Amino acid sequence: MALAWHDDDVSATVATLLADVRHLRNQLALTEGAMSRGMTRGWKPKFERDLSNALISVW
Repeated sequence: MALAWHDDDVSATVATLLADVRHLRNQLALTEGAMSRGMTRGWKPKFERDLSNALISVW
């Protein structure tokens, strides 16, 4: 879907996805700074994904 949105332009698609990741990482950092540990019962967000248990699907 992302590739179709960019009229099959791979470079534009990758650039947009990287910009989205950058934005979401920034939002996660802001959220981490704003929330208390009590609110999340000790949970702390991670910036990197743990792919050891991830289901990877190929379209």
